Amino acid sequence: MNGQIAIVTGSASGIGRATALRLANEGAIVVAIDRDEAALRRLAGENKQIQSAPCDVTDHANLERIIAQTLQSHSRIDILVNNAGMSYYERHLDSTLDHWRKTQAINVEAMYLLAKLVVPAMVDRRYGRIVNVASTQALAAEAVTGAYAASKGAIAAWTRSLAVDLAEYGILVNCIAPGCTHTAMSNVNGVDETTTPDFQEWYVRRRKIPLARAADPAEIANAIYFLCGDQCTYITGHTLVVDGGLTITF
Repeated sequence: MNGQIAIVTGSASGIGRATALRLANEGAIVVAIDRDEAALRRLAGENKQIQSAPCDVTDHANLERIIAQTLQSHSRIDILVNNAGMSYYERHLDSTLDHWRKTQAINVEAMYLLAKLVVPAMVDRRYGRIVNVASTQALAAEAVTGAYAASKGAIAAWTRSLAVDLAEYGILVNCIAPGCTHTAMSNVNGVDETTTPDFQEWYVRRRKIPLARAADPAEIANAIYFLCGDQCTYITGHTLVVDGGLTITF
């Protein structure tokens, strides 16, 4: 991956951070996008291949500026990892249209816009790798994450369509569906849900997750790295589930 240019959103923590480090450690120049500027500075300090690009992904003008600057500096973009995401935890009767719209804006619309900005340069070179981060909730859901589950289902469906659309240009588009992972999003109301008695009973001791544990972000990053790399040559439009077996159990 030496010298390849990668865009990774949501890079300040969790899966995005692990992915930025994995790609950079393999030689890619990584433009790391996140709204947490301090965390981005710390990340860039860990690997000189990482370039900090503070931005809220709903700030479309700023995203356009970052992509334009990247193309001006490097003349190309090889990899786009659309990872930034968020969720509200609320039952439908307690939910609001504002929360629904904010969820879609961050989880789906930002991916669409970044693909619009990045794909023309990939088309010119007849090469590109796009990996969109969805969730197992694109496949199976719970009551309190309606807007989030809808957004992740949209990501998986859009990935398939985009893969067909861009195949003639040598651009591979795939999707990752992580299961329970130790990230900031696993903290609900200040509690890491993977440490609760219910999680330990059902997902660990009773093996609702057959591997009986949550994932480390680096394990998800490993799968993303494969889909970004040159060893991935004949996979497109695929949703790769990385969940320790969670979605295959009853």
